[in-house]
Amino acid sequence: MYHTVILTSEFQGRGFVNSHPLASAKVTSLCLGGTLQLTTAAHIMELCGGVDDLALWVLPQAEGDVPQAEVPACLSIALNKLPLSRLSLRLSAIFCRTAAPYLPSIPLFGKITHLEILEGWVLWGFPTGIHCLAQLTHLSLQVVAHQTAPTLLRMILADCACLEVLVLRIIDGVDDIEAWLKVEGLDDPRIIVTAMDPHNTWDCLASDETRIWHYRDDATKCQNSTSTS
Repeated sequence: MYHTVILTSEFQGRGFVNSHPLASAKVTSLCLGGTLQLTTAAHIMELCGGVDDLALWVLPQAEGDVPQAEVPACLSIALNKLPLSRLSLRLSAIFCRTAAPYLPSIPLFGKITHLEILEGWVLWGFPTGIHCLAQLTHLSLQVVAHQTAPTLLRMILADCACLEVLVLRIIDGVDDIEAWLKVEGLDDPRIIVTAMDPHNTWDCLASDETRIWHYRDDATKCQNSTSTS
């Protein structure tokens, strides 16, 4: 029953921590968000030391008696201890006091194969080091045609040697973004444009077939069958 745990409030989080569930070590998929506080999220991750699939959607916030400067440190320590292979996160929770976030500076980003970042600003200007994560096979980012820097997408496609999937989540129309990609010379078969919301995919965690990575794999199968027919 503890294979997948979704906690979206501080009340739920504290209840989970205080109960010290003996089965917490069996948790492999964990989703933390909503009103959950950062220090509580870090404590939950410490309890669930076997998690390999994590959605960390907590917001940067004041933490009562805990100095704000210590919050990202407690999160990064807890994250680096997990045997993660899949990570979906709100990057500002970790880099909330950093003007120029650089992902390779945190060891966990060097071991995950599936990465999803909620904020679109990681593609707006200064490189955040995503292109240095050579082990990534699946990557999901948000794009906005008039704000996304095509140079950053080119760097990712060129430098991430193992990349199989680049999911581009959109708030514009799919056709508009696909046309923009072609104009920018980014008509790459690894790219899938979708309006899927990451929050909705985690509503059905018990059925992994609904996850965005499976959506891309199904889309690729459809493309291949169309090209051979």
